[in-house]
Amino acid sequence: MRCSRAMHLLQFYIDRQLPLQQMRDLESHLSDCTTCRHELILLEAIDHALTNLESVKEPPDLTANIMRRVALTTKRAVEQARKKEPAFVLLRLSLPELVAVVVLATMTTFGIFIQQPAFSSLVSLATGHDGISLALLDGWKLLLNVNSNTLMLFFWLIGTVIGVWITLMLAGSEMRNMWLKAMMDRLPVW
Repeated sequence: MRCSRAMHLLQFYIDRQLPLQQMRDLESHLSDCTTCRHELILLEAIDHALTNLESVKEPPDLTANIMRRVALTTKRAVEQARKKEPAFVLLRLSLPELVAVVVLATMTTFGIFIQQPAFSSLVSLATGHDGISLALLDGWKLLLNVNSNTLMLFFWLIGTVIGVWITLMLAGSEMRNMWLKAMMDRLPVW
């Protein structure tokens, strides 16, 4: 028998849980191996010390004391969390939200400026001489040729989606998560 196998069986030997053949094999190994015999003596001493330990009687109010400490710890943690940050801050933006707000504000400002004659003559996009502006102008003409009710519906849908998106960007992550959960609860399941 190898020492690794013998070390594995020592506790079973002490607890008298080995079959007769394994017990004889282990005793044979222990008679030849001083390392395993020393480990057996150490484990027997530990087992003897553990069986002779006196039981410690718990105080009668132990459960009440523990529950009181848990309640005080939880109360302190809640109070510290309230002191650290207010419950709701309107403009607490993360970096992606801040970037989205800046991009949208820049696009809006550019859209207002591009309508000014002095500014549109300076920007090649507004003159209609490059590929991008020609594509934009062709798209605008196509939209103008569409039925006005369809066009109004399209702009209303786009405006609503952009408005909801901007509102959610400004509201912060807590409000956005609440809105998303409410929307997911109301969506039909097919």
